[in-house]
Amino acid sequence: MISKEIGKVKEAERKAVEKVEKAKGEAEWIVKKAVEKGKKEAEKILSKAREKVEEESKRVTEEAKREAKKIERKGKKDAERLRESSSQNIEKTAEIVVEKVLES
Repeated sequence: MISKEIGKVKEAERKAVEKVEKAKGEAEWIVKKAVEKGKKEAEKILSKAREKVEEESKRVTEEAKREAKKIERKGKKDAERLRESSSQNIEKTAEIVVEKVLES
């Protein structure tokens, strides 16, 4: 009778160990899948972040190009005004010199 009870206890222990091993295997599988899913989610987040950075970079670059063109146009206008102004000054100076020469 005691040997039957010992046999039952050993059988129960064996079944418990099997259940623990099975649960351990299932837990490892769940952890593995969770890690894989986490990596995929992280990759998606990184990909979206890269896309946003690229879009923002393009936007800022285009804005900088537009601003540079505005500055260039303004610079050309200012240079033209200075050229015209200096041309007029040269003409006036030349007239004054000619008058002075003729007066002499």
